Amino acid sequence: MSQPMFVLVQFNVKDFPKYLEHYASLMSAVAGKFGGQFLAASRDVVVKEGQSSGNFTAIIRFPSKEAAAEMYESPEYAPLKAKRIDELTDGGNLIFIPGLEATQSK
Repeated sequence: MSQPMFVLVQFNVKDFPKYLEHYASLMSAVAGKFGGQFLAASRDVVVKEGQSSGNFTAIIRFPSKEAAAEMYESPEYAPLKAKRIDELTDGGNLIFIPGLEATQSK
């Protein structure tokens, strides 16, 4: 069984209705083509320590590091990524986090 990859995003969204229409509403289908599944997505996060680096946070689970990288570099994602970076956000973070490998019971 391969190790899952989690993608944590925190973006500083400029205009939420525009972001939802031109990016967020399309991301589930694009991520899904690569086995990605949104586990959480919210404007309302609670920061217990430190600071949030944006006003929108999401966590996406991919079946592997390769699947997450393929989605990020894909032709399907390229126009969305460009629109997000160039128009819809004022920066933020997109972080790949390796998941824990499942152990099999003996």
